[in-house]
Amino acid sequence: EFHFSSSPFLTLNTSRAASIRPASSGRIVLPAGGKHILALPAAYQQSNVLVEISGGGLTKSTAVYAHALDVQISESFGQLTVRHSGDRRPLSRTYVKVFADVNGTPVFYKDGYTDLRGKFDYASLSTGDLDGAHRFALLIMSDEHGAVVREVKPPSR
Repeated sequence: EFHFSSSPFLTLNTSRAASIRPASSGRIVLPAGGKHILALPAAYQQSNVLVEISGGGLTKSTAVYAHALDVQISESFGQLTVRHSGDRRPLSRTYVKVFADVNGTPVFYKDGYTDLRGKFDYASLSTGDLDGAHRFALLIMSDEHGAVVREVKPPSR
């Protein structure tokens, strides 16, 4: 949660990843067509990791979180539903923290917990703060089932 709160939009601050020494690295030759699916090594499949790929003069990185959460997001309504990825039961009491991107600056927007149906309204406020938001960063976190971060557009008004 601390890392998310200090940099909720990973795409705004990818330079932070440059100071991390990789625990593992390798070289892969892409087949013709340029597509290749690579599974995380078994040692990292139950861990939160930062995956970085370099090639052709470009470097891209993304955070991969170990979790058992199935998060369905309805951007048009500003709502999400959290279920267990194995048995599909709704997960109540799952913490959700929301930051808004307001003109390139991350601003805390709201937080709370999913209800008995596993639902959370991440966009609604009783103020006009939604008007300045260009996108949202959502941290969805369960003590028992892990965490996931998603970036979404605000609902149209």
